[in-house]
Amino acid sequence: MAELEGKVAVITGGASGIGEASVRLFVDEGAKVVIADMQRERGKALAAELGDGAEFVSCEVRQEEQV
Repeated sequence: MAELEGKVAVITGGASGIGEASVRLFVDEGAKVVIADMQRERGKALAAELGDGAEFVSCEVRQEEQV
């Protein structure tokens, strides 16, 4: 059983860089991941690539009403 099986993670800045690497690691370990990022195309593409393990939400975390 994967270490994060049954867990849900929200990763801000998850469409690229360290955030993307974190998303991939969490999904590999069994978590369901919400990718929250301003980069819509990259976020959507990553979520599509990862399938049921990830979902993308367009979000600017500096704007409280978007979180």
